[in-house]
Amino acid sequence: MHMRKLILFFSLFILLIATSASCEDKQLFPASEFKLGYQGMYMYYDEPDLMHEKGIMNGGFGSWTGYFTQYNIMTNVEAEGVIGSLRYDGQYSDGTKVKCDNDDYFISARATIGKGFDFGNIGLTPYTGIGGRYWYDKIKTSGGYEREIKQLYMPLGLNVVAKMDDNWSVGGTLEGDLFLGGEVKSKLSQAGSGYSDAKNTQEFMNGGGGRVSMFMEYDFNSYSVGIEPYLRYWQFAKSESDNVLYGGSMRNVVEPKNKFYMSGLRVYLKF
Repeated sequence: MHMRKLILFFSLFILLIATSASCEDKQLFPASEFKLGYQGMYMYYDEPDLMHEKGIMNGGFGSWTGYFTQYNIMTNVEAEGVIGSLRYDGQYSDGTKVKCDNDDYFISARATIGKGFDFGNIGLTPYTGIGGRYWYDKIKTSGGYEREIKQLYMPLGLNVVAKMDDNWSVGGTLEGDLFLGGEVKSKLSQAGSGYSDAKNTQEFMNGGGGRVSMFMEYDFNSYSVGIEPYLRYWQFAKSESDNVLYGGSMRNVVEPKNKFYMSGLRVYLKF
């Protein structure tokens, strides 16, 4: 509920700054623009009553956006990657508590298509597309192991932009994400000789997410500098089971239901 309130607040704030902007006659829908920049992310991953991981990761991102024809058809491609160490707080299979630092990196990429609508001082672009996310997580303790999570989703969102006086631009994005499917590979064999690796499938619609961001840019004519805080949220139901060797006997293992809370900041150049 707390995350929903934050998303609602950011959404209302985006609309407020856009509708109150005093705009010059500037291009709302550029034919081509690139963004390159730094990205910092705080991630909190939670498997209720079992474990959680949290920490800060750092990296970068790049994107390209273009609007075409008199109908302002938009296409966009984007990729991002962050790396860092998350703090693990959980338990062994016998209930013994364990805390340790993990090695982690997170990569995502997406391609979207939409259409720009000009409402005088404001540009609105609804969009959809396809995206993929990958999380590598290595639990660094006795009995620890590596996990790889691969997931596909379909974004459905709205971009808002307003060009203000004095070379400033403001706006943001509001998006919901439809989960298409994924898999979780757990290299349990690294935990000991009585274990074998597991691969759990996450089915279509057994999860979903959303994101909201807002940005502010200053135009130096040949390039712009921008800052963009963001919030993202994901939740997933329990996965399909896999029958593996677990502690010396065959057992069905699953990826438990879980949630991701991701917040961060982007600082970038646009040209």
